[in-house]
Amino acid sequence: MSRYPIIDLDGAVVVVTGGARGIGLATAKRFLDNGARVAIGDLTLEAALAAAAALGPNVTGFACDVGNRVSYEKFIDAVEVLLGPIDVVVNNAGIMPVGPLLEEDDAVAAATMAVNFWAHYHSIKVVAPRMVARGRGHIVNVTSAAGKIHSPGLASYVASKHAATGLSRSAREELAGSGVSVTAVLPAAVQTQLVDGIPFRFVERLGIISPEWVARTIVSTIDRRPALIGAPPGLVTLLNLAAFVPDVIWQLGRRLTNADRVMGPIDRVSREEYESRITAQTVRLPSATH
Repeated sequence: MSRYPIIDLDGAVVVVTGGARGIGLATAKRFLDNGARVAIGDLTLEAALAAAAALGPNVTGFACDVGNRVSYEKFIDAVEVLLGPIDVVVNNAGIMPVGPLLEEDDAVAAATMAVNFWAHYHSIKVVAPRMVARGRGHIVNVTSAAGKIHSPGLASYVASKHAATGLSRSAREELAGSGVSVTAVLPAAVQTQLVDGIPFRFVERLGIISPEWVARTIVSTIDRRPALIGAPPGLVTLLNLAAFVPDVIWQLGRRLTNADRVMGPIDRVSREEYESRITAQTVRLPSATH
């Protein structure tokens, strides 16, 4: 049984960032199916409104640059003016650049940290005080299995997810006793545009899960409020066990599975649409203050 105040999703106000597609869209639908009123935040208003229209009544779309504290706070203010006090926030927006670290543009790395880490920081700083004042609320930070391990070709992404996972755990303990919970959701690879063009081996493709699977996991945290939860189940346990594997064994295993290299060759044509969104974040970088 949870030690936190019960949140009845019927009529609850739920915020989902990155809600116009992928995990965010599936999560918004899942909350909607449970009776919640959902606010979708996305980088462009057009995408947010289109997603809201597709989902139907009780969903509202907003523009929000999650890496920008001012933009994020305006978004939260607008949601509470229109829908009332927020019960649940799902920080789902994220970007994943792929390629060798030494070839990565510094602006891409900064944008990755802005969206994948600073957005979660902004959310906790902006939303948690309001929830604490009301004595209840739930914050879900969608991080990644990459927030517990490492991978060549994803250095900045891995760093951002480690930071977001650590932030979630620390904030959760600081908020203990306030009625406000923080959960980090760690998905495995998910079948979204984020993995477009990546040459997964056959065995790796077997582990790719659907956005709907992650959405179910996110909504399930409302009841028990775990500190960490994986998608699929058991993932966090495996990731924790990996920490006890000696480095020499880890490296041998990666060599035997041909995973000790920067992933490639990347199909940049297939990733073109997705990488255009990463570029949009780097263009916005000067305003993405933290």
